[in-house]
Formats: sequence, C-alpha cells, structure tokens
Amino acid sequence: MLILKNLRVPLDLEGAAPEELAAKRLGQPVDQARILRKSLDARAGREPVFMYTLELRMRPEDEARALRGRRRKQLERVGKPVPGAPPPTDERPALGGRPLIVGAGPAGLFAAWQLVRQDFRPILLERGPDATTRARSWYAFLKGAPFDPESNLLFGEGGAGTFSDGKLTTRIKDPRVATVLQVLVDHGAPESCLWVAKPHVGSNALPGIIRAMRRALVEAGCEVRFDTRVDDLVLRDDRVVGVRCGDERLDAGAVLLAAGQSARDTIAMLMEHDVAMSAKPFQMGLRVEHKQSLIDAAQYGAACGHPSLPVAEYSLVARDPGRTGQDVYSFCMCPGGEILPASERVGVLCVNGASPKARDGRFANSGLVVTVEPAAFGDTPAGGLALLERIESRAFQLGGGDFGAPGQRVVDFLAGRVSEGLAPTSYPFAVRPAPLVEVLPDGAGPALAAALRDFDRRIPGYTGADAMLVGPESRSSAPLRMERDDETGESTSHPGLYPVGEGAGWAGGIMSAAVDGLRAAEALAKVYAPA
Repeated sequence: MLILKNLRVPLDLEGAAPEELAAKRLGQPVDQARILRKSLDARAGREPVFMYTLELRMRPEDEARALRGRRRKQLERVGKPVPGAPPPTDERPALGGRPLIVGAGPAGLFAAWQLVRQDFRPILLERGPDATTRARSWYAFLKGAPFDPESNLLFGEGGAGTFSDGKLTTRIKDPRVATVLQVLVDHGAPESCLWVAKPHVGSNALPGIIRAMRRALVEAGCEVRFDTRVDDLVLRDDRVVGVRCGDERLDAGAVLLAAGQSARDTIAMLMEHDVAMSAKPFQMGLRVEHKQSLIDAAQYGAACGHPSLPVAEYSLVARDPGRTGQDVYSFCMCPGGEILPASERVGVLCVNGASPKARDGRFANSGLVVTVEPAAFGDTPAGGLALLERIESRAFQLGGGDFGAPGQRVVDFLAGRVSEGLAPTSYPFAVRPAPLVEVLPDGAGPALAAALRDFDRRIPGYTGADAMLVGPESRSSAPLRMERDDETGESTSHPGLYPVGEGAGWAGGIMSAAVDGLRAAEALAKVYAPA
C-alpha cells in the first residue's frame, strides 16, 4: 500500500476519480485509490487548487516503477498494522450502580457511546426535550411564540451543537477524533467528514444524526430520559452517589457531568456543594457579518464563481493589533450562514453563528473574540460568571428586551458613534442601533477596532459600509474549570463525580467535547467493571 501526498488538483479536474488523478500524477496504473485528506489551497495571489492525500493499491510491478519515478518523494509505503497486545485479565471491582450521564450534548452522547461499548448500561439525563420536539419549539419561537427556557438553541437533545454550524474541526491532536468522525458518519454524516480538511455537517442535518445516534444507544442498553433536569447532587461522605431531579432521587455508581457551560443554574448548585473549580481564561467578543459575495471575491480572485469552488471561508488572527496586549481572532466562521440568539433564559442575550448544510445564505458571519484573563474578573469562577451575566443582561436591554440584538455598522464602531441606520443582517429578530463597546469586557473595544482595520487590509471591504457587528459573542468557552484527577477523571473534591466537556472547562466545541466524553468513559471503565 502506498500513500500519495500533496497531490495538487486544478479546479477543472475536481470531481475526477481518485484512481485517475493518481495515475495521471505517477504515470502508472492505479487499481484502487481512497481519499485520506482533502483541502483547498486558496492563498492570496495563487490560482486555487485542491490538495489530496490518497491511499493507493497498485500491482507490485507498477508500485516498484512509481517508487523509482520522478514523484517518488510524494510517495510513502505503509505496511500492515502490528496486532496489539491481548487485554489484561479483568480484576476491576464492579461499579456500585448504573452510571448517570447529565447532559445529552456531544460530551454526554459520546460518553454514553463509549460506556455501552464496554457493557455498561448508562442512564442519560437531558433537561430539554428530544430533537424533534426541540426543533418545533425553536422554530415556533422564531415565529413569535414565547421563549422556552428548557427547549432552545442551548438545551435539548444534542446540546448547543445541534442547531449550530456543525463544524467538525478541532485543534486538538487526539486519536479519538477519528473515532468521533466515524461514529457520526455511521449515523448519517457525509462520508467526506472522514477525509475533508474542514468537515461540516450543517445545522439542518445535525438533528437527524443525533436522533439516529440516540436510537442506537437505546438499542445497546442506554436509557435516555428527556425533560429531566438535575437539581441537586446526592452525597454520602462527600462522595457523589446520585442526583435529584425534582422530587425524584436517582442513585448511581458514578455521575458524569456533561451539562454544558450555559447550565449556569447547575454550576451554581455545584458551587454550593464546594465542588473544586478554578477560574480560567475565556474568549468573548462580537459577531461580524458581510455579504458572502464579498468574501468569495476576496478569497478566490479571478477564479471566483468557478463551479468546483465551495463558498469561501476565512480564518484571521491579529497579534496585539492595538498595542493593548490582546490578540484578536476569528472564531466559528459561518459561510452562507446566519446569526442566532443563543440564550437560555429571558433577560440575557448572546449570539452565535450557524450555517445550513448547503451554506447557501446571502451572508457570511464570524465571531471576533479576545481572551479575557482571570485577573479581569477577580480570578474566581463566580467572578467570570458575574461578568458574563452583566454583559449579557446589558445586551438584552440594548436589544430592546424582546430578544432583539444590539448592532452597529463597522464604520460606526470604528468612529465611536452609534449607527443612525443599520445594514440588513441575517439575525431573525430586530437589530437595534447601540454602542457595542458596552457589551464588551474592559479594553476589548480598542483591540477589536485595531483588528478590524488590520483585517480590512487582508480582505478589502471588511470594514465597508454594509459590514455589521452584532453582539455579544460570549459563550465560545467557559470562564472556569472543574478540577479533576489526571488518572481517574473524578472531581478532586467529590469522588464519584466526573466533570466532562465544555461546561466543566475541559473542551470548546463539538469535537473536543465529544473526545472528552470518550476520555471520561474510558477513565471510568479503566477502574470499574459493569455492575
């Protein structure tokens, strides 16, 4: 078997069979070719090309000639995998009850998936409804129905990721990433997610994948309970032995807490129990929105409009652009997408971005965020949450108190004035003129302004008259981390409690949260056998 790396494919050849592309490059017949990696190289000043890494199967004589040929430096021979060592004899004590998983977001779902594979029968508790019911209530809200604090963009089956853009990219280097992608593909995600450089599912496709995964979990022995909010922990000598959901007590051998960072009532309950946690840096800022056509033209130049090209994305970083000591970077860029309200209750407002599978909307939006250090909020978890509450409450007021959002033209933000009129946006409710510096942490305004000017030099028109800012973008990461043992994964203060995922401060996004769910389940199964 051979690996062919750095295969450049011009736009006009995109869509040809991998075997044909490889044979053309090597000058030798190729029997089979499988895509391992695909990306788009659209750097400024160059004709865009697709870059492939292919796994090849060739006849021995053709392979030998290829390895002697002009392209031999692009080839790597791969041998057969070496079988692993047999598993050790099971001497684990039995877990004293079924494991409970709190939260059916990516961390909770993948923790459940790993546990059922290891013969546990977990109970998965989700405060919101199933994905179908959740979708109905969410779209009813967008059409004017009252806001449901237990069924929204954040709470319900699949967690905050269900109606998000569905990006499956991550910076973490963990072999479990491949496992997560394969599980998602097995339950309906496109097979291209396994090899494309920036896999994307789409906000309209994710709910079906989540439902399929839940049905498979139930068939494997996992019990799933919706509309079941955890209100308290059950403790015995500081060990967590269960939870209370309203008047019901549920005993457990272990509690895997994957509630998500927006479950602030749950976090407050944990603080009352003195669960060990510390402050950590987090990111927040604003959403910026442009016409997608502007981004396409800037990214692709003369090739813009070629049928082989996807809608354009960007990733931008400004290193301390305003000499304020703060870097600014784009986050969760959503081509062809929309800006949505991402709040869990009336009285606070934050926004997020999403794109459908086709990414065919008129607008492109992205978070522009700075890092907020613990010193800015008293170096305590409670201080970080209080800062977010203060900013999001102010945003709700500036937006009109009806889930409208505060907005400002980029040119007016740079000039330090409230916009007299706003450009169209994708936000589903009213966007009302407001000074967005009031929904930013101290010092972030000058840094964002300097970054916007820097980004305009890289993408002409980035600060143009129709460019809009909407805010705040305040849930990209948590301001706290729940401390856990490096070996067992348990809370350092409360054995039996396993803090997991984004809400516990150990992840940021769908993929890293899912990986952390796998990791927590593996840690539990390493110590205990199924009851």
